[in-house]
Amino acid sequence: MQLKNNLIFIVDDDDDDRFMLWQAFQKKHPGCLVFTFTDGQELLDHLSEYYDTPDLIILDQNMPVMDGFTTLKRLKGSSRLRSIPTVILGSSFETNDNCRGHELGADALLTKPTRYSELVQLANQMFSASA
Repeated sequence: MQLKNNLIFIVDDDDDDRFMLWQAFQKKHPGCLVFTFTDGQELLDHLSEYYDTPDLIILDQNMPVMDGFTTLKRLKGSSRLRSIPTVILGSSFETNDNCRGHELGADALLTKPTRYSELVQLANQMFSASA
């Protein structure tokens, strides 16, 4: 499957989670460029400086500086960025989180897998859905 820009942005404050998700995308889709950021503000700073538009943004739900929901709100508030498919990953979601995420424009709210093999499957599903 070919993405428009062949570019995915991962935003997560946990080094291990960021690396494993990056690795999962590289395993299934080695031609895809995956950039990582440690928080929502870092992502937004990058997007304001550069005009590379990713095919998919994956946001961790809980991060210091700027969490996934706040980042999502800022992304969807921008006419240039609102059409980018955006997924929020979290360890668990309350009913209110699901409602809030969908109201803010998340394309999906998904629970982070605990096993690497499940993460590879999830990365493949997200890649296929965004293509």
